[in-house]
Amino acid sequence: MEINTGLETLGTTTSFSNSAERNELDQAAFLRLFLVQLQTQDPLNPATNEEFIAQLAQFTTLEQTTKTATLIQDLLDQGEQQAKVGLVELIGHEILANGNTVQLSGTGGTTLAYELAGEANSVTVVVSDTAGNLVRTITVGPQAAGQQVVAWDGLDNNASQVSPGTYQFSVQAMTPDGTSVPVVTFLRDVVASTIWANGKAELVLTSGQSLTASEILSVL
Repeated sequence: MEINTGLETLGTTTSFSNSAERNELDQAAFLRLFLVQLQTQDPLNPATNEEFIAQLAQFTTLEQTTKTATLIQDLLDQGEQQAKVGLVELIGHEILANGNTVQLSGTGGTTLAYELAGEANSVTVVVSDTAGNLVRTITVGPQAAGQQVVAWDGLDNNASQVSPGTYQFSVQAMTPDGTSVPVVTFLRDVVASTIWANGKAELVLTSGQSLTASEILSVL
């Protein structure tokens, strides 16, 4: 006996078609199917208790899955909000990251940070402007391997105060036998603002550069 489910009269054709495209039934669709089955089943051959229990178990599983998915999404949303708040709190703070730029503000000096892969007999730090013009050469004595910091007073090679802004630097380190020591330089800059777009967070520095939160090595 062919059973007419009555789906057309319930106006569910469109919703079931959409659900089929997603290869899944939502909670409301499952309930409608279940009620239609109860109303239109063959009275001479009704569904057994076991079949009803199995269908109810499927419904319970669907409901629990839906609640779990909603809970997970809520947790993700909360984590995103906390991440946004954490990034906003970095505004105005100086950070350290891989790079070779430094911000000079006012008439004071700043520090240049880098890391030596090995012990160096002589170290030379060269500061230039963003156009690559030489500003200052700083000669440093022997230094051990590891992170190092050299002070720059903000003066050029003519002992004149340079303008505030963004400067870049490079480091040349040599061993006693003239072998070059690998160097990693670090940028120091202040977080000016934050951007959150397409699920990705970025920190905008006063120099105009952008960094992701994972690129920050430390907050100074």
